[in-house]
Amino acid sequence: MSHPALPKPVHLLTLVAFPVAVLLTTTLAVSISAPAHAAEAPPGAQRSVATKRLPAVPTGPYFNNPRGSKKARFRIERQVINAIRRTPRRSYIRIALYSFDRMPVANALLAARRRGVHVQLLLNDHQDTRAMKILRARLGTNRWSRDFIYKCRSSCRGTEPDRNLHSKFYTFTRSGRSRHALMVGSANMMLNADIHQWNDLFVTAGKQRLFDQYVGLFNDMRHDYRRNQPSFRFCGRPKGAHCDDAVDRFTTRVFPKRSTRRHDVVLTMLDRIQCLTARADGSQERTRLVLSMHTMRGQRGNYLASAIRRKYAQGCDLRVNYGLIGYHTKQILGAVTARGRVPLRSTGFDFTGDREVDRYTHQKYFVIRGTYAGRPHTSLTLTGSSNWASLGTAQDEVFFTVRGAGTARRYVRNFNLMWRPPNSRAAYTTTYESFRVVRQQRDASGKLRPVPELVRRPVTTVEPDGLLPPGGSWVGD
Repeated sequence: MSHPALPKPVHLLTLVAFPVAVLLTTTLAVSISAPAHAAEAPPGAQRSVATKRLPAVPTGPYFNNPRGSKKARFRIERQVINAIRRTPRRSYIRIALYSFDRMPVANALLAARRRGVHVQLLLNDHQDTRAMKILRARLGTNRWSRDFIYKCRSSCRGTEPDRNLHSKFYTFTRSGRSRHALMVGSANMMLNADIHQWNDLFVTAGKQRLFDQYVGLFNDMRHDYRRNQPSFRFCGRPKGAHCDDAVDRFTTRVFPKRSTRRHDVVLTMLDRIQCLTARADGSQERTRLVLSMHTMRGQRGNYLASAIRRKYAQGCDLRVNYGLIGYHTKQILGAVTARGRVPLRSTGFDFTGDREVDRYTHQKYFVIRGTYAGRPHTSLTLTGSSNWASLGTAQDEVFFTVRGAGTARRYVRNFNLMWRPPNSRAAYTTTYESFRVVRQQRDASGKLRPVPELVRRPVTTVEPDGLLPPGGSWVGD
C-alpha cells in the first residue's frame, strides 16, 4: 500500500531560515557598524566635551562708543549676552542693576532658564519695563527661590528715602570654558546706555574667592534690609584679611556709607598720591591722572573737586572729563592755580536745544599712573558705579579697583578717544577782549616815549554749562 508523499521539509526550513537570515544579516550589519558608536561617552562626558569647545569668557576692560558703529555701541551688552548664552544647565546667573529695559538680554535670560540655568536679578524700584515684566512672569519674585526678579525698596542694604540700588555687577558660576566669571562696571542694561552714554565693563574669570565674595554681597542684598548695613571691603583674600589697593590685584568697597570732607574713600585715595618723584638724574617725574566722571555736584562734588584740583597744583599731570557738573563744583575745579587751570573737557552735549543733555559719559573711572602709597610706577584703576556726588556713597554702590599697567593703559586709551573733538568739547569759555597797553617807542630824536595802544587777548572764564537732567536720555540713569 502506497502512502502519499509528504511535503518536502525544505519549504519549512526556507520559511524559518529567511527571517533568521535577515536577523543575522541585520545583526551583522549593526555589529560591523557598531565600533563607530561603541565608545559613546556618558551624558556628563558629552557635556564636558561640548563645554570645552565653547570659548572662554574674554577678560579685561570693555568700552562702548555711542558715536561708533552698531557693533561699537552695543559692545558691552554683547559681552553680557554672550556670557548668558554660554551658561550651561544647573549654573547660576546673578545680576544686580539699577535699570533694565533690554529685550535681547531678557530673551537670553529666558532661554537660559529654559535650558536649566538658574537666573536671579536684583533691581532698583524706579521702573517696570517690558523686559522686567516678561522675566517676572517666568521667574517670579520670591527672592529666596532659585529663580527670581526682585526690586529692592530704596537701596537693598539701606533704608534712607530716595536711595537706590545703583550697583552694576554680574556673576556666572560657569560660562563657556570659564568658571566664576564676574563683570563690574558703569553700564545699566538700557538702550540709553548703548546709544547715548560712554560706559565701561571690567570682566574677570577664574578668581573663585573674589567671585564668592560678590555672590555673598548679592545674597546679602537679597534681604532688602529695613536698617542700614555697614560698609565693608573685600579683595579676594580670606575673610578678615587686610585689603590694600596699592598691593592687591582687585579690591571692592561696598556701600552705603556716609561721606564727609573728613572721611571719604576718594579723599583717602587722593591723599596716597605723590605728584612728583625724584629720578636718579635729579629731574622730577610727574604722576599721571585721568578722571572720567558721569556727574560731579553737590557738597561732596565740591570738596572732591577741590581735592583733585590740589593734586594738579602739586604737580600731577591731570585731565578731567565729565558728563554733568554742578556750577559751584565747576567753579572750584576750574579755579586758577600757580600752574594754570586743570585741563577740563566735557562729553555732555545738547543736540536739540532744550538744554537737556543728550550724549555724555556715564563712566566713573579714575586712573593713577605714578607714585601711590609710596610705591613708584604704580598703575591703579578705579571703576564701578559710584559718582563724585552726594549720593555717590549713600546707597548701594560698588567701588572697584584694579592694579596693573595693562588695564590702566586700556582705560587711558578710552579716555584719549573721548578727549578728542568731536567726542568732547571745551569746558572753559574763551572770549577775546581789548586791553589798553602802553609800549615804549623811540621818537625821531631817539628818545623813548610811552605810546598807548589796544590789543586783543583771550580771556578764559568758568561758565555754567546750562545742561539739565533729567532729559529723555537720562531716564533710568
